Amino acid sequence: MTRHTMLLAALAAGAFSLAVVPVEAKPARCYSTDEGDYACDFKQFGGDGSFTVSAPLRPTYTISITGRDEADGFSDYGNGNIPLPGPFYRSSSDRACWISDATAFEVCAY
Repeated sequence: MTRHTMLLAALAAGAFSLAVVPVEAKPARCYSTDEGDYACDFKQFGGDGSFTVSAPLRPTYTISITGRDEADGFSDYGNGNIPLPGPFYRSSSDRACWISDATAFEVCAY
């Protein structure tokens, strides 16, 4: 193997190992139109600002970024993701919040 090939192989292995490192949930404060304020766990995924928030006895909400300040929203009541009417747009008054254009349902994570 040439030095160049070995370097490329090492870089590829390093990139792969970073891709499989699990992201740990962080304690946060959440708000949703349906649940109000509550303590939750916040977990980012995808490297683009997408995230999930979860808490005991509450649905898990997912905000999956589709474009600048635009996302798809999902809820999971324990049986898998259910698409929420949208799209969701990032709030201009509170950047921690995402609001459905179709229903005004709001999810925030602080």
